[in-house]
Amino acid sequence: TNDFNLSCWTSADRLYTTNAIMMNAPEQTPTSPPPTTNSGSTDSIVLALKTDERFQPFLKEDFSPAQYASEVLASSNGVQTASNQLTEGINILEKAVRDEVTRSYDVLMNQLTGIEDAEKILHTLRNGVNSLHQTTAKVRTEIAEPHKIVSAKTKQLERLTTTTDVLHRVVRAVKLTQRLRACVESSDSSGGGRNNSNSTNSSSSSIDFAKAAKLIHELRELEIEASDSLVGVECVDAQREWVVQVTKLVRREANEALKKGMEVQSQADVGNALQVHYNLDELSIAVDVQVNQYASIAIESVKEATDWQKIQSAASSLASKSSSGLNSNNNNSTHSAYTNRSGVSGGQEEIYQNVLWERLESCFEVVHESAMSVWHLQRVLAKKRDPLSHALFLDEVLKRESSNGGSFMHQNNASSAMDNLPCAKFWVMLGKGMTDHMSKTHASAGFVRDVLLQGFPHLMNIIESMHDRCSKDGDAKGVPGCVRKDGADLSILRRSTDAISHTFFSRSYNRLSEPINSGFSSGRNMSRGDSDKFLARIREEMISVEGHASLVNSCAGGVSKALKLLAQKAEYSISSTDWTAEKQRIYAGEPPSSLQRMSLALATELNYIVDLLQPVVNQYSTVPKTSLQAGIDRMKEACFGALSPIFEALEEKVEKFILMRVHDEDWENNSNPLPGGSSYVSSLTTTLKLFQENYLNGLISGHFSSSFGGETSSSSHHASSSSGRSGIGGLQGISSTSTGPIFEKCGETFENVIDSFVRNASLIQKLSISGSNRLAKDCVEVEAALRSHLLFFGPLTSDDAKIANLHAFKRLMFCDNRQILSVVGKSNSPDASKMLLLEIHHLYSQCDSTKITTPWARAGMNPKQYYTWWKAQKDVKEVLRGVQVWTPRKPKTT
Repeated sequence: TNDFNLSCWTSADRLYTTNAIMMNAPEQTPTSPPPTTNSGSTDSIVLALKTDERFQPFLKEDFSPAQYASEVLASSNGVQTASNQLTEGINILEKAVRDEVTRSYDVLMNQLTGIEDAEKILHTLRNGVNSLHQTTAKVRTEIAEPHKIVSAKTKQLERLTTTTDVLHRVVRAVKLTQRLRACVESSDSSGGGRNNSNSTNSSSSSIDFAKAAKLIHELRELEIEASDSLVGVECVDAQREWVVQVTKLVRREANEALKKGMEVQSQADVGNALQVHYNLDELSIAVDVQVNQYASIAIESVKEATDWQKIQSAASSLASKSSSGLNSNNNNSTHSAYTNRSGVSGGQEEIYQNVLWERLESCFEVVHESAMSVWHLQRVLAKKRDPLSHALFLDEVLKRESSNGGSFMHQNNASSAMDNLPCAKFWVMLGKGMTDHMSKTHASAGFVRDVLLQGFPHLMNIIESMHDRCSKDGDAKGVPGCVRKDGADLSILRRSTDAISHTFFSRSYNRLSEPINSGFSSGRNMSRGDSDKFLARIREEMISVEGHASLVNSCAGGVSKALKLLAQKAEYSISSTDWTAEKQRIYAGEPPSSLQRMSLALATELNYIVDLLQPVVNQYSTVPKTSLQAGIDRMKEACFGALSPIFEALEEKVEKFILMRVHDEDWENNSNPLPGGSSYVSSLTTTLKLFQENYLNGLISGHFSSSFGGETSSSSHHASSSSGRSGIGGLQGISSTSTGPIFEKCGETFENVIDSFVRNASLIQKLSISGSNRLAKDCVEVEAALRSHLLFFGPLTSDDAKIANLHAFKRLMFCDNRQILSVVGKSNSPDASKMLLLEIHHLYSQCDSTKITTPWARAGMNPKQYYTWWKAQKDVKEVLRGVQVWTPRKPKTT
């Protein structure tokens, strides 16, 4: 069995290998000779082996001879049978391989010839490469010695050049040192200074410091202009210490001269000192030192002004000299009183406040002086030029390089460098220092913080006054000003007080919201007293910041926020009303219920506040006006939320139950004008009268508000008028006007009722002459009813937009069809599109229905249904598409 296993394994491996060769044999190329007669039999043998199930395992990619032998031993077939099958398969495949080799003999021989040619070429290349290697080695041997000689000479030349350069620099340094010594010692009358190499005790008053600074800068450049230093050269090292001493002397004298020039505001002295710093290449450093120094002085003055210990000392001294003030132990008691919240006992607060404000005013005088000193330095920089290079000192400070060679003052993009000017840096440093100090002052609860919060507008007045003075005093032609024209510096100063301003306006909002919260506390609505208190708070807050644009803007934002809070609370209160049930009372002509009266009372108060505030808001500038108007619009929205249900119910009743009855009237027969108009006009008058008595009178007079704990209508109106005359925000002429939401809603309903009436009237058919007179009479009666019972928004002229279409339609009653056709589309009414539709529909209604079909008839609707569709259309073009003129093929007849 083992012998068979080995034989089976070997046979299987041979069969698999031979089969793989046959499977992967290349196809014949077109140049191959035609197959022999045995090719067909060979192909059929291979095909038979491929399709024979016994040999299928040998075609698998993962074939394993050992596994195949194991499977054969485990199978039920005999071992000898399996061995015979393998031997048979091997013989068949070997015969197929021999036939394939015989058939492809020429192809195989051609491939062998190609291999021989490739070997010959490779042998030739190998010989060429060896020859190239020999030539390269020969060249390397020939140039090695000359290369060493050239490298040595090159290094020698480099060293000679470096030595020459060092010698030149040493000679230059010696000459510069001699010139510097001559410049410094030229004032030594005794001449002994030349015998002492380290002597710097010559008189500094006659030294040309600008020239000395130039020489020192050139010596410094010699030290750093090359990679190697002159340290180690004896003649240079011998003078190095003396040069360092002279440099310190020149720098010290330049700083002192600059300080004195800044103190006396002398442009010549400052210019000379800056020239020395420029020659030392330290101009930017010197300018930054001066700016930092004056900014520190200004910041320290602010800190000192708000120092509590010094305020106590000054206030105690002032109180001790006053006969109405404190006792002999005032200092001790005042010092110990700081343990409480204010730090000042009763009766002394005014003295301490005055001391604090006086110290703040004095400290900002110091800030003004410091700012003007920095501007004086900036002005000299903008004028001074180097006599040799003609470079503008301000350009050097700003480190700006002009592409056109011009100076900073003549560059097109000079505004972008304003942030780097000395004055701009001063304001930034001052703002940062003030911000830190004000934040610390605000964080430490005490008397100073309370006074600054209480008098924050006064603090801003002091700051803005100082800024205005700097803007006026620091303005000269041809040089940048002390402050920027765009107000950036003032914004920096304002932001430095943000810690205080945020708390100030937060308290302002709390004061504004106090009457609102109290008005809606315990489930109650605002009364007239709450409204007057809220308006008084608005007036107080706006007056406290009057004259400060930025504060007015912030305060207006707080007022707007309070108005939105009031509107929000009002909406919450109004939303609890069930308007579906309340509308039925309007349909029935009954007075409002108690729940509805509460909502109407709240709407009255909202209207009252809006009515008084709106004229005042219109007098403010754009920014505060926008903020306040947003709050008022929110109030109007809440007021409309309370008023819309009752006015919508009125319009719905007038439209469905009254005006649409116009189509039920007989306009062709028995159409003489009645004394009070048609029956639907009488119903309209009665409905409007009841609505006025039950709702409008209470809304306008404030009766609803007074019935829920408010003042009487006469007393509240008198109070509002008296408080209004004093103005809000310091403005005069505040009084009740007819511009509130209630009056706007009345005007809107007035216009909607007229529009509904004329639309229904334009659809009346079979209108006789007497019917036209009667309809014209109804137009007059409808207008009179509306004017009598709904006109609370002011007088109307005949050409007013609210009644222009009514008057224009009334004139159509006395025109025939040709006259109407001639004026279609030519109306001067403010709403010409609506009038065009009225004219077209009226013309359709008066035409012969047997010749021209009306739009509603073509749509299969009656006039009432068509009116409902017409009203629902928002686009005039959509209605016009429905009323396009259509006539039959008969001759046109009007």
